[in-house]
Amino acid sequence: MQIITRKGSFDAGHRVMNEKMKCFNLHGHTYLYELQFAFEYMKGIGYALDFKEIKRVASQWIDDYLDHAVLLNPKDDVLIKASIEIGSKMWIMSLNGKGEYCNPTVENIAREVFIAVDYLFEQLYPGGNLRLQTIQVYETPNCSTILNTEDILPMERIEFLKVNANLLDSYAQEKGVVEYDDRVESCHL
Repeated sequence: MQIITRKGSFDAGHRVMNEKMKCFNLHGHTYLYELQFAFEYMKGIGYALDFKEIKRVASQWIDDYLDHAVLLNPKDDVLIKASIEIGSKMWIMSLNGKGEYCNPTVENIAREVFIAVDYLFEQLYPGGNLRLQTIQVYETPNCSTILNTEDILPMERIEFLKVNANLLDSYAQEKGVVEYDDRVESCHL
């Protein structure tokens, strides 16, 4: 098995509800991330997937939904209402199911991004040759979390997809598949 890695970043605001220290306050970070995909075999062109495809699908999804958004606990009624009133971009955490308590900690953000990206690539590239293996998300230059495939609990995936599968399916449909080898015709979903 071989691994390929794509790095990226996004800026987002959040707060940790019920924390006694300063992270209870609304604040923001520049999150850095690394997506590591494992694969068994390469295509004739010499890679399992072009890095541009990871950027086009995974990094773009992160930009579209998380970048310059406020990431919120579903129980954070005050900030959800304020975000709606001012028309602010927001992502409501759904790792524990729709409306269930889930703080936007770096650990939970990594879990949600992992499930979303993994699901997108399952839809676009069925067959299992290329799978998201690991994600590392930095909340600050000194603090990060690392999450592997086996760390995702089946119930987390189920609950997250109950809320987000339609959004992810539409996104995958919109993106389609791009073939980078000029010897093969491009196809779209």
